[in-house]
Amino acid sequence: MYCDEYGRRWHGPYPFNATAIQQYAPITMGVYQILYTGGATEQVAYIGIATGDTIRGRLTKHVRGRANWALARLGEPAEFAFVYWECDALSAKQIESHVVTTKRPPFNTRPEYRHFIPSIGVH
Repeated sequence: MYCDEYGRRWHGPYPFNATAIQQYAPITMGVYQILYTGGATEQVAYIGIATGDTIRGRLTKHVRGRANWALARLGEPAEFAFVYWECDALSAKQIESHVVTTKRPPFNTRPEYRHFIPSIGVH
């Protein structure tokens, strides 16, 4: 299990590849992170939410090179893993906003992320 700084126990990490996504990613909504595992410690490279889709659906799009241009250009996908946390849509958006604002994951490239304000509540 992956545990964040707020004590949430995320499922994973699992390899960021099509086989692992089909085997481990749920067909539910929530929030997911793609972690860079090639360094001394795991680092959040991307965070996303699955509110209009499922966690499995979004991760499948990412691993196939769709839905995020930066993730589509991964040079060494074996150095990445995914984790997920099942939750409601509001919590997913608040967690994503907080992580994007405080950690600045390099693959979260959409312009609107620059204006996110960290949530003071822990979800």
